[in-house]
This record gives sequence, structure tokens and C-alpha cells, in this order.
Amino acid sequence: MPQLIAMVIVVVGAMIYMFQTFGGTGDKIEGVAQKGSVITEINNIRDGLKIAAKSEQIGAATSVTTDKYTTLEGLANLAYFAEQINDQIKTSADNTGTTVDDYNIYKAISFGGDATTTAGALELSLVADKVGYIPGIFVDLSKGTLAGNAAFLEAQLANDLGDISFIDRTATSASTGTTAPRNATGTTLEKRTPADNGESGTNIDGKFIIYFKDFGSDEVVK
Repeated sequence: MPQLIAMVIVVVGAMIYMFQTFGGTGDKIEGVAQKGSVITEINNIRDGLKIAAKSEQIGAATSVTTDKYTTLEGLANLAYFAEQINDQIKTSADNTGTTVDDYNIYKAISFGGDATTTAGALELSLVADKVGYIPGIFVDLSKGTLAGNAAFLEAQLANDLGDISFIDRTATSASTGTTAPRNATGTTLEKRTPADNGESGTNIDGKFIIYFKDFGSDEVVK
């Protein structure tokens, strides 16, 4: 009997915590499930960027050549991502620029993004403005079905990924906006990571840049 009472107390306590944490609303609970898929999609792009950086095929706009690209489309044409992701990026209806390999948005397939989607619920872009710096991933949760949970998801992702990445939470575009390192007198990792870009976003707008800490000194923008 005491064990049963203890179990009831634990369950009730957990329910109270959930309602306090999530405001008693279903959309926040749904956000917990969405978070896992968001992280998976971010990692899909991250893994491709890491290999491309190692192969010295990510370049800043000032250093782009026939074998260095500053956009996701350029890397998708070299098949650095999963086949479905490569195809979606290359054939997007929004890819109407006149310059080859100029398109830089992946509309996450996990959330219904495809080549004909006007705006993806989760949009990911490459940030590669500065030679010698770690490439970043700009995350935008503000446009589609995730918009209602954008603030919650941003906070959760910042918490979950904070130990393995630097996150510029006030960024509103896929740009470093600066040539300064995160810490000019810090570790070698901090010296090859861009500082926050100075844009005036908020911590609740669902827009931010992630720079993963496991990119080595030879896995930077060339």
C-alpha cells in the first residue's frame, strides 16, 4: 500500500510539473515531440556540412570557385546530403536565381517541406560568410505550422544543444554580420567561431544560428 501511494504521488507530481511547464496546453506537449524531429533535420544538414567542410568545399562569397560553394544548393549538387534532401534543395520552386548554385534554403521534409512549398515550417540555411570560420546553420521556425511553438522550441533547442554548440539567438538571417570571432582571446575553438551577428531578433522569435563545436580547425569555410 505505501508503494502504491508513493507511485500515485510521483504520477501526480509529474502531471503537475507538465501543466506548470507547458501551461496546460496541448500545443506545448506537441512541441516536445516536434523538437526531436527538428534536431534530426538539423543534424541531417550538419552531417553534410561537416563532410563538405572537411573536403574544403564550403567557401565564403569572396572565395567561391568551381569547387567551393557558399549555399546549400551548391553542396546539394555535389550530393553532400541525403538523396531526398539534395533533390528538394536543387528543384525548389523558389530556386529562380540566375546564378548557378545560389539557392540556400532547405525546407525540412519532416514537416511537409518539398520543392513546391512556398514557406517551410522548418527552414535551414548555410551560414558561410567568413573564411577561416566554422560554418553555421540558420534555423527559422517562424513561417509555418511550427510558428505557434516557435518560442518554446527555440528555448528547448538552445537548452538541449547548448553544450555542443554556440547559438546566436538574436540572429534573424543566415549571415554572420561580422568578421569578429566569438572570443578573440579565448580558445582556438572560440577564435574560429563567429560572434553573434548583431541583429535585433529575440530569444522567442524562432530564428537563430547554430555553430557546432565539433567542427575542427580543418573544417572551416575556405
